[in-house]
Amino acid sequence: MVNNFCSNSGENFMAMAVDEKLCSLRERIMRFATQEVATRPELSRAEGFPFDIWEKMGRENLLGLCIPANHGGGGGNYLEMAVAGEALVARGHNLGLAVSWLIHHAVARFLVLGFGNKDQKAELLPKMATGQITACLAASEPGTGTHPRRMKTSARFSGGYYILNGEKAYLTNGPIAELFVVFAVTGENDGKKRITAFLVPKDAPGLSLTGPMDLDFLRPSPHCGIKLENCSVPPSAVLGQRDTAYEDMIKPFRELEDTLMMGPVAGGMVRQLEVLTSLVRDQKISISDELKEDLGRFQSLIHTLRIMAYEAAGMLDSDKSHPEFLPILLAGRALSKDAQAILKGLVDESHVIPDDSFEYVTHDIRRGTQIAQNVAKIKQRKLGERVLSGGEFYERGKWSKT
Repeated sequence: MVNNFCSNSGENFMAMAVDEKLCSLRERIMRFATQEVATRPELSRAEGFPFDIWEKMGRENLLGLCIPANHGGGGGNYLEMAVAGEALVARGHNLGLAVSWLIHHAVARFLVLGFGNKDQKAELLPKMATGQITACLAASEPGTGTHPRRMKTSARFSGGYYILNGEKAYLTNGPIAELFVVFAVTGENDGKKRITAFLVPKDAPGLSLTGPMDLDFLRPSPHCGIKLENCSVPPSAVLGQRDTAYEDMIKPFRELEDTLMMGPVAGGMVRQLEVLTSLVRDQKISISDELKEDLGRFQSLIHTLRIMAYEAAGMLDSDKSHPEFLPILLAGRALSKDAQAILKGLVDESHVIPDDSFEYVTHDIRRGTQIAQNVAKIKQRKLGERVLSGGEFYERGKWSKT
């Protein structure tokens, strides 16, 4: 039964995708965020990671939300992640923790569940559901990102083992990870590098951490790099098909991140509006028609981004290809950027004096939406080329069915 009117804490949320189960999940996440995250405003400037909160998330099965029940998780889907991610930021007031939570789930559900064999899933997923294991995507390299032609990390098979050498950078959750999904070149065919994914434990000989990276945004989400120096792993460490990991995993993972980030960004915008309206009242700002219009426009964009987040996540959960999928992701990124421009103009023109709470979430959203901007521009250009050629706009890549 569809419930089109999901209300909590005086807020009304209109979305056809939201049913009673999702409303219940949203309320549960909001309670946790209010009690455990919002009470820790120092997180937005913290240098360390809040392991106590992470452990509580594990105990309450929030780290296993989208892991199947037969592996110890909650059995949820990507739509549930979108709803939960928004609630976590809207009531927790911190985007960085949500990013760490999101990446943990994406690695567990898309990579391990989607491509792991029976033994890998049985060994890893129950521990990931409780937070006993946090896994990290290790694809980007210093100065080159994830570009397949420029990837230098290699894996050579010798003496019954794969020998990995190379360096990875910008690893979200790297400093707290017990397991790294490392992408390495395992061959070349017609000038095209073939890439394979490996499950490499933190204590593997030859693996060492570099960093941590001192980023001024998305705290307390931790980042670092790793070095692999003659790091040997057995053939059982191969995740998915050999030589096809770039097409199977890396490319769709980018779109998965973009999809799942829309929910937390919408939650951050809810927090921005909440703080801003409170500041307007407290500072006795003159309420002009222009101020009303800008506030109404910003509120409209929050609702629009929320529905886009739910729709895109639902597309990931479906068995069909959707020509609208990539355009939604690109439009969501553009909408977020436009919303921040409206907000800046509103603050400047009204002479509101922002407080730290407003500044931290605003900084995180603005910096977060700048990530992978060049990739987004390339995709936008390709869409334009298809429009000019009269071809199909876009069909999302095949996602692993779970």
